[in-house]
Amino acid sequence: MKSAVFAQAVASLLAFASAASYCPSRAATDAEQLTILNEFVDKFYVKHNVTQALMDHIDVNYIEHDPNGLSGRQNAINGLVNFIPLTNQTIMHKAMFNGVGWLHFREDAPGSPYTNAIVDVFRFNGTCIMEHWDVSQPKMPNATNPLAMW
Repeated sequence: MKSAVFAQAVASLLAFASAASYCPSRAATDAEQLTILNEFVDKFYVKHNVTQALMDHIDVNYIEHDPNGLSGRQNAINGLVNFIPLTNQTIMHKAMFNGVGWLHFREDAPGSPYTNAIVDVFRFNGTCIMEHWDVSQPKMPNATNPLAMW
């Protein structure tokens, strides 16, 4: 009986992992949301496939709380498609709890004298990311604390 339940859980996770788009939203377990967050992080932050990541994972009426961005999926694509591929993100921490995913990462831009420590927070509704907050802090080259931010 346990193996049948396990097989069903694995099949469910694989079905979510192979979905073309997670929006509009469908019901998802905590484990499925973590799988979806990991897929989004890989597409967006690692592979820099901005358009595909946002089309697959972000609701069309996505709410943006960054003061430098606008709400709406297309606004997010327009604002990020020419920026993210020019930077390097190193993921430091990542988690999913109670419908909220977050990650802490280091962002380096070529030619920039400093790096940024950033935390991105995403509110999910089932399978789809509905809302985003972030906090960003630059680490200046002459920072006093060698352990700061990472």
